[in-house]
Amino acid sequence: MDDDGQQRSKQYLTTMLDHAEMLIENIRKEALKMSEDLENVYNSVEDVRNSKLLDHLSDVDKEDINQFANRIIDRCETVNINVLTTRSDSQQNCLEEINTMIDRIVNTLREDPDNAKAMCQAYIASCSPLENELGCKVFETAVLGCTLDDQKRIIKRLQGLLDYITEFKDK
Repeated sequence: MDDDGQQRSKQYLTTMLDHAEMLIENIRKEALKMSEDLENVYNSVEDVRNSKLLDHLSDVDKEDINQFANRIIDRCETVNINVLTTRSDSQQNCLEEINTMIDRIVNTLREDPDNAKAMCQAYIASCSPLENELGCKVFETAVLGCTLDDQKRIIKRLQGLLDYITEFKDK
């Protein structure tokens, strides 16, 4: 095969691989979106289970709602979406540090909800591109050491935790 034929072959194969790469990235995005949707279903069912509106229902109606909620949760548990994120050792260490720090917020919540809320707000501020003295530099450094996908999940997790803390304090 001449040089021109080799170039065309290489270009054709590269184009095929580029297309495959584009497809897998779209599949990953869709799977992450589906995973988020599934989590939203779980959260919605938990909101129903904890709703004060249940106080206005008869015991029979409460049981009907509870059984309906259980059926939905059972159906959710039949779905398994798994998208792996490739991380270096350093990124894995940073993610573990972040998880430990967020776990501290959760452990603080029962004893001191005001402090838990302040910690969560400081961590969220650390993820903001704006300069903010309310942020936590240790948390910011650890977040920046994580993958971009992990950074997005951390922000969503913190926002969900802050929403939960706010609801928890109001009860």
